[in-house]
Amino acid sequence: MYPSEAKLVYAEQHEDLWIEFVEEAVERAGYPELTETPGLSRAEFAEKIQDLD
Repeated sequence: MYPSEAKLVYAEQHEDLWIEFVEEAVERAGYPELTETPGLSRAEFAEKIQDLD
């Protein structure tokens, strides 16, 4: 596999792992509705997480 191809493959895998991690984290925290909220930016997501307390 060429380095440029590897970057694409691993970037995709990395993104999939983070999505899985965040979905599991909000599920464990008791807020599964956050996984149904479409199109949150990073800042919006961080704000929602901070407001959970």
